[in-house]
Order: sequence, then C-alpha cells, then structure tokens
Amino acid sequence: MDIAINCPSCGSKIRADRERCPKCRAWLVEKDPAAAARRSRQLAGWGAGLLGGFVLIVGGLWLFGSRDSSAGPASAPVDPFAARRRAAPPAPSAEREPAEAAGPAHPFLDDSGRGATAYATGDYESALEQYEAAVEHNPQDAEAHSNLGQVLVRLGRVAEALPHYERAIAQIPDRWAYHFNRARALGLLNRWDEAIAGYRQAQFLFPDDYVTTFNLALALHKKGDDAAAIDEYRKAIALAPEDASFRFALALSYERLKRNADAAAAYGEYLRLAPAAADAEQVRARIAQLTGTATGG
Repeated sequence: MDIAINCPSCGSKIRADRERCPKCRAWLVEKDPAAAARRSRQLAGWGAGLLGGFVLIVGGLWLFGSRDSSAGPASAPVDPFAARRRAAPPAPSAEREPAEAAGPAHPFLDDSGRGATAYATGDYESALEQYEAAVEHNPQDAEAHSNLGQVLVRLGRVAEALPHYERAIAQIPDRWAYHFNRARALGLLNRWDEAIAGYRQAQFLFPDDYVTTFNLALALHKKGDDAAAIDEYRKAIALAPEDASFRFALALSYERLKRNADAAAAYGEYLRLAPAAADAEQVRARIAQLTGTATGG
C-alpha cells in the first residue's frame, strides 16, 4: 500500500516514495542532485512500467512561479499558488461571475534562463523570442513548448498556444501543469466541453489540488451544467474549507437551479468565512430575498 506524506515546504499530500514534491519541487529526501539521480535509477529498477509516469513528472523542475515573493510584479514572477497561501481575494459580487482560482502561471524548466527572466519582468516579446528559438532548436522539448504556450496566452494569442500545449502533453502526458494550462486556454476561448475534459484530466493527475477542482466546477457552470458544477464545488470546498469565494460560487449555481434554501445557506457560509467582505450587505440582502425574510422599504 502506498504511504502518503505531507510536503514539509507546501503541505501537499504526496506519495512517500517521491524524490521531490510535484507541486513546489522541494527535495523530500536527498538534497544532493547526484544522490537523487541514483535514487531515481533505483526506483526505475523496482517497477519500470508502474513508475515510468512518475519518473517523467519528477525528472524536471516544476513551477518557476511557485516560490514566495513579496516584490511587485515588475520585479518578480507572479506566485501561481497565492490562493493556497490564503491571501484575501477580492470580494465576489452577486452581480458577476466568480473568478478562476490561481493556477500554474508559468511552469518553466529553468528559472535562471533568459526566457524565464523576461517573462517574470513582463517582457513577453523577449520571452517569446527565447522560447520560439528553444522550440526550433529542439522540437521535442516539452517544457519549451509549454513555456511558449504560456507566453502566447499572455500576449492574447490563445489559439496559437494550444498546439504547443498539445505537443508538450504528447511528450510528457502525465504532467499536470500541461493539462491545466491547456484547459485554461480552452476556457479563454469558450470551448467549455474541451476545457472540462482537460480539467478532469488534470484533476485525475492531481486529485488533491483544489485550484484544479474549482476551475473544473467553474467551467461546468460556464457551460450551464450547474448540477455537475455543484458536485465539483463541494469537492473544492472539502479540499479548502476556509476559502470563502468557493461558497459564493456554489451559491450562484444553487440559485441557477432554483435551490433557494441551499443558495441562502451557501451565502451564509460565505459571510461566516468573510464577515467583512465588501459585498457583505448585498449578500445579506440576497439571503433575505431567498428566504422570504426581506422587509422591503
């Protein structure tokens, strides 16, 4: 039976036999790369077929933006896991759709490269040149294709990014970030069926990631399948019960299905978790309308 442990750096639940955390890429056992390489060879010998996918996942550095940073966006990369650190999100409003949860913004292979530096400082044109050159030099470089896709999305060229995500997935099909990024790009194009399928694959690869599950729920909501969205919102809430915005999104789907009592309860949980939210009074008024306790005036 597999033994699960928590990563000492980011707290993610992971298999005990991993060398690095698949989220933050912290070393779990050996901090010496040479020692880690020896251990990789040992693991490969224990079960080539079963462990092959995991070796592919842990073979490269994970997310450039997963490091904590207090500097502004002009001097440091945006932290793709800010939501996991419980930074207070902008209060949602009953008059608009909920925002996506933060996800992997730029999973670079080498965070010391010129392309990564250009991306981190907002110089997307220079980053584009670097990653186009990398892809031309090695068309089989999955990470270069993924990075190029990320830059194209940043430049608003979303449709052009999709083939690069697909090339990356073809090379390393078990990489969660590739599926997540492709699904998000499909959502930006309102291709919801494909986005949902992509998020489901990302969820399969990393079922404990509440950002993936929430974005899957939001995609289902956008498509109009609120019954399925509710199931996924509940999963996201179970994974991150203190995230108030998830309760708000759940309430919107309940409202769309005319489940007023459930919607009012979800809004109530939102207020319990975020009593000082900017839209707290609006939400209280909405609860009164849903429960028939509004007095008018």
